[in-house]
Amino acid sequence: MSKSNPFEHGSVWVRGDFHLHTKADKEFRYDGDDNAFVGEYIDRLETAGVGLGVITNHNKFDMGEFKALRNAARKRGIGLLPGVELSVNDGANGVHTLVVFSDDWLKDGNDYINQFLNVAFTGKTPDQYEQENGRSNDNLLATLNKLEQYNKDFFIIFAHVEAPSGLWNEIDGGRMQELADDPLIQKYCLGFQKVRTHDKPDKKCRRKVQQWWGSNYPAELEGSDPKVLDEVGRGKESFLQIGDFNFDAVRYALTDYPFRTSQNKAPDVKHSHVDAIRFEGGLFDGKRVTFSPHLNCLIGIQGSGKSSVLECLRYALNVEFGDKAQDREYKDGLIPYVLKSGGKVVVEATDRHGTRYEVQRIYGHAPDVYVAGKLQPGVSIRETVINRPLYFGQKDLAAAGKEFGRDLVEKLLGDGLQPYRKTIEEKRGELEQAVGALISLHSDADQLASVEGELKNVTFRLEQFDKHGVKAKLEKQVEFSNDLAFCETVDEAVAEWKDNLESVVSDAEERFEEIGPHQSKFNVSLFEKYTAQLEKLKETITGAKTVITSIMTVTTDLGALRNELETTKDSLKEEFAEIERELVKALESNGVTSIQPDDYIKLTERKTELKTLVTELEKKTEKHSSKLDAVLRAIANLNGAWHAEFKFIAAELDKINSAQPSLQIASDFKGDKTAFQKMMEDTFRGSNIRKESFAGLAAEYNDFGAIYTD
Repeated sequence: MSKSNPFEHGSVWVRGDFHLHTKADKEFRYDGDDNAFVGEYIDRLETAGVGLGVITNHNKFDMGEFKALRNAARKRGIGLLPGVELSVNDGANGVHTLVVFSDDWLKDGNDYINQFLNVAFTGKTPDQYEQENGRSNDNLLATLNKLEQYNKDFFIIFAHVEAPSGLWNEIDGGRMQELADDPLIQKYCLGFQKVRTHDKPDKKCRRKVQQWWGSNYPAELEGSDPKVLDEVGRGKESFLQIGDFNFDAVRYALTDYPFRTSQNKAPDVKHSHVDAIRFEGGLFDGKRVTFSPHLNCLIGIQGSGKSSVLECLRYALNVEFGDKAQDREYKDGLIPYVLKSGGKVVVEATDRHGTRYEVQRIYGHAPDVYVAGKLQPGVSIRETVINRPLYFGQKDLAAAGKEFGRDLVEKLLGDGLQPYRKTIEEKRGELEQAVGALISLHSDADQLASVEGELKNVTFRLEQFDKHGVKAKLEKQVEFSNDLAFCETVDEAVAEWKDNLESVVSDAEERFEEIGPHQSKFNVSLFEKYTAQLEKLKETITGAKTVITSIMTVTTDLGALRNELETTKDSLKEEFAEIERELVKALESNGVTSIQPDDYIKLTERKTELKTLVTELEKKTEKHSSKLDAVLRAIANLNGAWHAEFKFIAAELDKINSAQPSLQIASDFKGDKTAFQKMMEDTFRGSNIRKESFAGLAAEYNDFGAIYTD
């Protein structure tokens, strides 16, 4: 990539400085030789790594100085755009607004920028307004209206938004929301410069403004706002991806700012790629075609040589056609037609590690690989130089079916799908857990009905006993049994609580034992405090063990009390037996022989057991409803994750489709009914369900979740 043409291989990431002042600005101090200023200024831009700058002097535009700076910058591979820092008459102290102009404002030697400034400051002399405190005659919206009347392209960036004379500092919250909804602001505001505060309750900050502006919130940009030469390019950086040093390229990047602007420099290209292809001899003798390390498009009329370049590239890299390749004979015929006898194709390429190669292939011979002009025998092109290249001709794409289309989408979107796939897997796991929990409770409702039926029967039989006065005579014995049943319930709960706690404590103890001491290289004092707090956390495990000990102590005490109760009951067994004998005699004397006191006691105990069981099952049945709701929510969440992936794919495909008409890729959410029908057939194989039933279900529903929720 040469300095004079940094876009030789397509769009690149450059550092942008959107707020630059020069010696034409009264606020800028320069004590050097006026004739040396332009060169020194461009030197400073280059040293600071600025690839694109906007000259925005206070309420002033010096056409001669700007042209001199731009011409010198172009020779260094730096782009400059004309602009002005306009002090708009709005807010408490004026709002500093960076206006960026297209070249149409300076076309054919005209200077419409200064014409506009004369209108904006009508009635004032340059000495009055060509400084940072000078204020124009109009507010923001009136200014945009006047700019629009020139019928020339421009956009605005609000300067140092949080500082004095910045938009956020000067405009109150209500007006900020009004501006966000105004069509002129939405159309022309493409950036906020120098955003620093993310979230602060007592002042305007990023979070508040993002809430007010919603989808109209623009790119966050940086600018050095220099007052002397050494300040050019100072401060934080921002980068944008452009394919040329012109107004349209910059405006497009800011419009698509989530993808084309960044606060961090874009990472170096880590994948292998073709830099250029050139020809020696043959039809394209002396031609060199450069490529981007990213997406490339060869555009031309039929017969212009697009396929010839592609096939020569494939031939040089020794890439096979593939199983579904179309027109093989035609493609094979292009090679001798283009290269002719003795013709050579040379591919300039870079591997994943940044090593530059040349792959040279003379027609009819095997390819040779060179590094720094030296032949490298035995180097694998497809494994070392260009890692596993994929080949698709235009007709290959047109002839491909659904499976190929899906595979193509995967290749086109690549790692962009990974976050969505990760979310889908998480939601699928949540659904599996919810379904498992629901299945484990499926029999509870049936069991509850059965237990309730038995309880009704037991209650009825006890009522028959009560008619003969059995309840009153056996009340003491029954109550003792109820008391012991309550103790058993408590014992079971305590045992479960202790077991669960022991398991949790054991897992925690094991986990913390795995965390060894940490030695920090640069944060020693901080980690001394951190380690002390970590030790306190570990001490909570000891506290939990103390709880377990307390549980065991209390359990022993409860056991002793239960034993005391059992002993008391056992001491009364003769009394209870005597009561039962007298009750039998009394019943027999009245001619009742079908009722036995022992049955009454057993039924009473059973009633207590059944009532406890009903209570537990009712709770589980309530959980059954919540588990069902959890399954339905999990289905909805998984569906949402799938749909988010689909929207991402559709949006990316729309970009591809709108960028060119030749390759149109349609996306359909859950549209593969054939695959769904086959999945049902495989899942329920052997169930004797007819294929027509599966076909009907596939036609009516999109997936198993839709069937289940109906």
